Amino acid sequence: MMEEKGKENSIAAMAACYQKFDPAAYLQYNYTPPRADFARKDSIVPWKLACLHRAFTEDVSGELLVDIGSGPTFYQVMSGCEVFNKLILTDFLEINRRELRRWLQDEGGCSLDWT
Repeated sequence: MMEEKGKENSIAAMAACYQKFDPAAYLQYNYTPPRADFARKDSIVPWKLACLHRAFTEDVSGELLVDIGSGPTFYQVMSGCEVFNKLILTDFLEINRRELRRWLQDEGGCSLDWT
């Protein structure tokens, strides 16, 4: 019984911590230069995109692609748009799902322009 209570408290604490997540800060730090500098060959984001593109064009295809834990990002499924008919992005946090909807539905106020 005591072990279950401790587990519930841990889950609640983690959920509370994640509610403070700031998608705009995350996107700014990870998806703008220097980490996302497309002019540099050693930049991590262009490397990730190349790996994902290769995976989707050489190894993976299908009818439906489901991304679990998308966060506020699209990069991980962009190349999948070419080989899957339908994509579903999911995330635990409403704030991340809202960020994705803003861009997909062209609502404005997006923290990053994925085009």
